[in-house]
Amino acid sequence: MVCSSAGRHELEVEDDTLVFARPNIGKYEAGYASRYAALWAFGYATLHSGLDEGLYRTVSSFVAEALPACPVEALIVDAGCGVGRLTGDCARLAPRADVLSLDASPPMLAFARRVVLGKEPIEVELPGYGFPRLTIAPYGLDRPVFARADVEHLPLADEAADIVLSVNIIDRLPGGPDLAFRECHRVLKRGGTLIFTDPLNWTEPGLWERYPDADAVLRLMQEIGFSIETSFDQLIYREILDGRGSTEEFRTVAARAVKE
Repeated sequence: MVCSSAGRHELEVEDDTLVFARPNIGKYEAGYASRYAALWAFGYATLHSGLDEGLYRTVSSFVAEALPACPVEALIVDAGCGVGRLTGDCARLAPRADVLSLDASPPMLAFARRVVLGKEPIEVELPGYGFPRLTIAPYGLDRPVFARADVEHLPLADEAADIVLSVNIIDRLPGGPDLAFRECHRVLKRGGTLIFTDPLNWTEPGLWERYPDADAVLRLMQEIGFSIETSFDQLIYREILDGRGSTEEFRTVAARAVKE
């Protein structure tokens, strides 16, 4: 594929997905993607228990609050889209917006494409977790675009985006939040919105020292040039683990910030 800009950049495409970078994907292989999506669908569509809904409804609410200040044809960037649920929510909330979904993992992107762009229900067999079969209802959309990219080096021009989502990604980055937040700031238009959530469950020991709590992360956002519109650190995200409805809990910080 060739970019239509004056520079005429050639863009790599793999499995119908644009490739801007090939970062290490860690644990996010095909089996993880399908299991994660199926267990989420079980909790959301079957249990109706709200086990993980606090997190996702908060993010959707933040998007809805930010949209009135955006043009109708806004650019929304989901930086670390996972299996695509928030991408689908954003596209439904803003049907004329361009939604660009980025992730490092090809299996996650492939599954996200099925969830967001697919028309047919997706069936996943998880007998080892107590389910012979689970069904995921697709969004059936056509506008979102998916690409493999590095959230620390976003493939966007300066001040291109109206809204950027950074959801449950920074604690998986070996370098922590600094580069990712700076990239979000760079690509956002002045007055654009960053929507952020994360359990701050760092994978590197040094990050626990640098960012021991939510206040330290929020201070970093302010130092980079964000104004915190609203934030809180008591959102409990419960991830469903098996057919009995067992869960793992994560205390999550959430924030809606504006680029100054």
